[in-house]
Amino acid sequence: MTAIPLAIRSTTRVLTRRAWLSRAGIGTAALFLNPLLAATGLIAEEPRVSIRSRLSLSDEDEIALGRRFAIELEKEAPLLSNPLIDQHLNSMARALAKHSQRPNLPYRVKVIDSSDVNASSLPGGTIYVNRGMLEVLTSEDELAAILGHEIGHVVGRHAINQLMLTFQAKALLKPVLDNLNKQNGLVEKIILQLGGAVALLAKLHFSRQDEAQADLLGFHEVLRAGWDPRGFVKMFAAVEALEKNSGGAPIPFLSGHPPTPERLAAIQHELTQVTVPEDARTDSLDFRACKAALKLLPPPPRTYLPQ
Repeated sequence: MTAIPLAIRSTTRVLTRRAWLSRAGIGTAALFLNPLLAATGLIAEEPRVSIRSRLSLSDEDEIALGRRFAIELEKEAPLLSNPLIDQHLNSMARALAKHSQRPNLPYRVKVIDSSDVNASSLPGGTIYVNRGMLEVLTSEDELAAILGHEIGHVVGRHAINQLMLTFQAKALLKPVLDNLNKQNGLVEKIILQLGGAVALLAKLHFSRQDEAQADLLGFHEVLRAGWDPRGFVKMFAAVEALEKNSGGAPIPFLSGHPPTPERLAAIQHELTQVTVPEDARTDSLDFRACKAALKLLPPPPRTYLPQ
């Protein structure tokens, strides 16, 4: 796959930065000039995340809920364990998270053995990348874009706020918070009562504003961490090609996301605001080794998410 941007459909209007940020729900008052970017000559605006979790949930409680949720999810989802792949993805995630607005969370990446093209993140920093997504990507900067986007969701507290709303709507918020740090099994029972961790994760439909914010946060994480942010353009090209060739079959990664050309236009505009270093990473031998390792594994199941 080349890095040449896809043509934007004629019905898509390229938005100005101010118009895009306004549409994304990121007002200019919420922007800041990152000192690291300024020091390196990379002048750009990045959304400053200042929204706290609902009920001012502490980072420790968010991490605790995320861990409980992950344990339940992994009872249902088929995980793929490969030391080479696990080490490389987690190394990349740590490097990206170090340059995020929430660098102190215990980020971890796990691979789900599913052919669905998808990735997701839990409160507290656990990220799941489906094997199908890894198989679609052709270069490491695309993978950096995926991981940066998911870290952006964690930074924006999108999943934790969605879960808090879900618990609140079911009158289960107080029992969850009261038992979050107790090993009495009640939180796990509540997760099962709501259909299980996989079903709950599938129902976390982030708003278009959340997705736009995760893109922008991920873009700047990728840039600061030393990868080429044009990987976002290549990743969107790959996803849009799947969208066009799917024959109507839904692509999980696109569920609830803004239209791919709209996201592509925003990233292309963002690229006009920064200088990408000549030595920005686009690929690596480690990434190639991961791709080779995937090809040696038996085929994954078609899907694991509830239909």
